[in-house]
Amino acid sequence: MRGAVAAIFIYDNQVFSILRQTSLAAFPGFTAFPGGKIDSGDEVFACQHPLLSTFSQENIGALIREIREELGFDLVQSLEQNQVVSISQFGTSTTPTYQKHRFDIQFYKITLNSLPTFALEPKEVASGTWLAPKKLLQHYFDGDAMVVSATLKILKALADDVTLESADIESGFEDSDMLPLVPFIHDVMHIAVPSHTLPPATTTNSLLIGDKGSLRILTDPSPSSNEILELLKTSLAEYKPDAILLSHHHPDHHERAPQLAKDWNIPILCSQKCQQRLLQRFGSDYLDDIDVRHIQQNDVVTQWHGDDVICHELPGHDDTMVGLAAKNLEWFYVADLVEPGTTVVIPEPEGDMAVYFESLERVIAMQPKHIIPSHGLPVVGTSLLSKTLEHRILRERQILEAHNNGLRDEELLGALYPQLAEQLIPYAEQNIRQHLRKLGLYSEGKVR
Repeated sequence: MRGAVAAIFIYDNQVFSILRQTSLAAFPGFTAFPGGKIDSGDEVFACQHPLLSTFSQENIGALIREIREELGFDLVQSLEQNQVVSISQFGTSTTPTYQKHRFDIQFYKITLNSLPTFALEPKEVASGTWLAPKKLLQHYFDGDAMVVSATLKILKALADDVTLESADIESGFEDSDMLPLVPFIHDVMHIAVPSHTLPPATTTNSLLIGDKGSLRILTDPSPSSNEILELLKTSLAEYKPDAILLSHHHPDHHERAPQLAKDWNIPILCSQKCQQRLLQRFGSDYLDDIDVRHIQQNDVVTQWHGDDVICHELPGHDDTMVGLAAKNLEWFYVADLVEPGTTVVIPEPEGDMAVYFESLERVIAMQPKHIIPSHGLPVVGTSLLSKTLEHRILRERQILEAHNNGLRDEELLGALYPQLAEQLIPYAEQNIRQHLRKLGLYSEGKVR
């Protein structure tokens, strides 16, 4: 875990926040405060000033360097010109253990007496804005912004009193008897549940959705062990769901979900085809003593912020798959339609590459504001979907070219996926065959 710093700029009772670029590996598209990692040797960027005398030279050096790189702002010059009223160490937050990128972040509140001119680094920052903390917080409450726990706590503290110099912003997620329930999007509770999924993922996202008085839905709970099952039940003790929704029939989306449904005496919602495949694959008694209710395209499943949450059929990865979207398209849970940082497998026999393309194109055309995948963090906009589609189109061209050049089987695999890890070879082979089927070059177990 690395150290990091972030700057909370205050001017005229307003706070400056940035929207992180969607291309970033860590927290893409999130509303945040500018900053970044502490590098070895950052103390050389520090300066001597009475307002900085109590702080670590390495941390202050990193802060000076990061805001110069990210915002084009010279903190040293501003100190020398008496434009800085005060600097305080506002609080510390540690990234939860389930996140791939983990940091110990020191937040510094910098109060200014004149409005600075920022030159935003476009590779890292999509936009920046000055707003009263209450207004910025309202954007989050309206579902218009995604934030991490520390950002939310800072905004709540400053909304109560913008003159605060420090606050407790630790997440408390290190508690070993709880799985973190994180509302990246307001009233969409995100739980990263350790599951038996495919690498590089290690967890499956369970979402807790539903207004007070509406059906409270828990999506895709799939704990990898009985111990994790008990952790999940403990974590949800104050938020017991009214129903479990299974997006599709793959094990990392329902393992131990039937046990949860029985323990809580609640129904399971899924597509009719999903139920059929579950019984075929996991035994005719897999869903015994459970009230199974079928959902399909355009069904209203629950409410979010007073608006309908709609079921959307998303076949391609799995012909049983459904997702959920707020009717106003503030967010769309797309299940395994995409996965940040890797390629979705189109498995046999339930997958279909042509149908997968159609599902991607349909969701892209709908232009939801936020995409929530089953694995990884939510992202702003449809860029992840578009990049996934572009990658698959490019891969299909490569497969067609290699096929036309006479490559088959292992030669074709080696040309497309050199040095692929052995455990991933079967999944790559399936994707190749699925592309060939889409191209009309594979049928009855043979390449034409």
